Order: sequence, then structure tokens, then C-alpha cells
Amino acid sequence: MKARFTEQQPPVKIIQKDEIAYVYICQNETQRTELYPDMGGGQTQETYYEYDYNEIIGPEDALPLEDIQAHPEDYLEYAYRDATMEERIAALENNQNDMNRIFEEVVNSESGIL
Repeated sequence: MKARFTEQQPPVKIIQKDEIAYVYICQNETQRTELYPDMGGGQTQETYYEYDYNEIIGPEDALPLEDIQAHPEDYLEYAYRDATMEERIAALENNQNDMNRIFEEVVNSESGIL
């Protein structure tokens, strides 16, 4: 996506608040001007900066913030995607299976605690 700003932007801006990261990526700056009609019948010339742009919002611990800072051009199309319900259920089932296996090992061991 393209975005316009009236001032130059840093290549990457990361704001971290309440364990959420807000990432703003601006790449491939182009400075341009545009003419606008003004109230007196004349025209006003405005300078703006256009960028290839992306916003990423997600949990701090789930985003590769250091890599985004180092290689922002690789993240122009990136979108944080939270796990689907199926992925969450599968992870919970795996955790439950692990807990069951550990419990069986403790019960079946010679030095079991029960």
C-alpha cells in the first residue's frame, strides 16, 4: 500500500504499549508536489512524501521486532495472524497429551510419587 505524509518518516517506527507492538514501515520514499486551488482563485503548491507502507499490530512476543527493524523491506506485505481456533485446539491437545505421558511415567516409575 502507498501512504502520503507531509513530513519525512523513519523507515521503521515501533511503539510498544501494554505488551502490544505497533509497527509502522515506510520504504522507498518519493518526494512530490501537488497543486491545490485556494480560496482566492490561485493555487497552492504542497510538498508531500509518498512511501510503500505497512502497519503491523500484534503481541510483542509474537512479532519478529528485531528482524523487522533490521530488514523492514521484507515486511511490506506482512500481516500478523493470530492462531486459528483449530491451531489453538491442536496446541491444547498436544499439551494435554504431554501431561498425560509425564503422569504415566511418574506413576509407572520405580520412584513414583503417589
